[in-house]
Amino acid sequence: MKIRLARTAGFCMGVRRAVEMALDLQREARIKPIVTYGPLIHNPQTLKLLNSKGISQVDSVDDIKDGTVIIRAHGISPQERSTLDSRGVTIIDATCPRVSQVQAFIRKHADRGDFCIIVGDADHPEVRGLVGFASSGALVVSGSQLENLVTSIPLHRNICVVAQTTQEPKTFNNVVSLLEACGARMKVYNTICNSTKKRQAEVDELARQADLVIVVGGKGSGNTQRLAKVASDHGKPVMHIETDDELDPFDLTGIDTVAVTAGASTPNWQIRQVIEKLKQIDRAERGDWLSRLRMLGDISVMIYGWAALGGAGLTVACLSLLSEPLTWVPPTVTALFVFSMHLLNRIQERAGAVRFNTPEIAAFYATHGQALTIIGLSSSLLAIALSFKISFLSGLMLIMMTITGLLYSVPIFTFFGFPVKHWRALKDLPGSKTPLVATGWAMAACVVPMLDFDYVPSSLAILTTFILAFTLVFWRTALSDLLDIQGDRIMGRETIPILLGATKTRKMLNYLLLLLAFLLLILGLTGLTPKVAFLLTINIGVYYLLFAFLVERHLIDRLFLEALTDGNFVLAGMISATYMLF
Repeated sequence: MKIRLARTAGFCMGVRRAVEMALDLQREARIKPIVTYGPLIHNPQTLKLLNSKGISQVDSVDDIKDGTVIIRAHGISPQERSTLDSRGVTIIDATCPRVSQVQAFIRKHADRGDFCIIVGDADHPEVRGLVGFASSGALVVSGSQLENLVTSIPLHRNICVVAQTTQEPKTFNNVVSLLEACGARMKVYNTICNSTKKRQAEVDELARQADLVIVVGGKGSGNTQRLAKVASDHGKPVMHIETDDELDPFDLTGIDTVAVTAGASTPNWQIRQVIEKLKQIDRAERGDWLSRLRMLGDISVMIYGWAALGGAGLTVACLSLLSEPLTWVPPTVTALFVFSMHLLNRIQERAGAVRFNTPEIAAFYATHGQALTIIGLSSSLLAIALSFKISFLSGLMLIMMTITGLLYSVPIFTFFGFPVKHWRALKDLPGSKTPLVATGWAMAACVVPMLDFDYVPSSLAILTTFILAFTLVFWRTALSDLLDIQGDRIMGRETIPILLGATKTRKMLNYLLLLLAFLLLILGLTGLTPKVAFLLTINIGVYYLLFAFLVERHLIDRLFLEALTDGNFVLAGMISATYMLF
């Protein structure tokens, strides 16, 4: 069964902004209680999650007495805003900027005395808020009311025409055409947001290609309901579900291609759970060797077996750059260290951000956590034992690195009475994850093997090789954090993409690739390292292509992406080993 996922499935800009504002408020411990006036977005699962974090919902301004109130993404009317202002509460406006723009258009024309026509659903909270700005009169028109439109509008007045931001373009165009035919004096603003247009165009195309369309999102979400309607217009079966629990294998019998899309209020983790459930159903139905092989590959990525090979490859690359002989011990030590540290920390965090970022991994760890813990601890001990074969200093260094890695998720700051309450462990320090992971990999790949060199390379060669290894792993980890930004924010983790923002992080990743390419070229041209430095620019090109073609798809197959990113380290090791041999 082929699974085709819409590119724009999931949170739109306005919803993402509203949810992030609410989570940031909760983390910053603003004036309590924190409530949203009405549902912040139309997704029951996200609202339940916010409620678990102390952000509750009130449906009447009479219930708001003190604390902080968040205005929902759909916006509110000026009259409601005035009432909130009179209560003296702290107001955080999470209105979608696209909705704010529509409000501004209506307000401008209302001040001129113009009549306003709003194409949308009269009972939708966004539309109710928009009507409040139309002080000189308004009419809400939906697709089912076009017949009576001509007799309901004052044609002798100037008319402003806008649309609910999640309305169907077809309905909006029909309204405008009718008004034009009547000779109405009007100013038209097509305020349907680009995200809505893209989603509906995508589902229209996907429905032509698929045997079944699955729309993921809240049953009360208007834009999600419209996606289901667009798909059903093609005569294809459509399933509108909120969670993967609603998927029944019986409903997928005989389906060759299934298209999946999601509303603007549907979080990534909810979509990922549906995709993973579809994969499980497909594997159970097929049961062939290819599906079992893919499952084994996924498991190797989930338990960091592939990352361990990547660590070994990085070590081989470092040895070649330092003109040192290749033996099996240093790459093995790095592989075991990388494997055990990532595995053990993932086990500790399986109930945290992992269940939102990669629910399939969280489920696997929940089932096999005990066995994986034994394997991880055994790997740590074996890595330490082997490191003493390099040298006594190498063994001591790896012990220190292992202790630091094991303490990464342990609440040591709470134990010592650290004054900042939400900093419990090293992982809670803002932006700490990426540089700590990069340091661990680079130390294991570059510094630990160096302590047994018969001839110690120049300090400049060691430093530049360490910087190269550190930056490569930093890029890899920051990329993963960029894709995990939604789940990390939910759990209150302050990774680099959350601190810098997604746009600045993307720019940083591009600059780092340029830096890496420049560094390798300088190393090769100056003779500070062997000419293998030139060959390793291939790996920078691989990362550039990966970033350019895959990263913008925020819901790509994460296990496949991790296999590619860590596989690039394996490729670097193969290139370096080939150079050293020939």
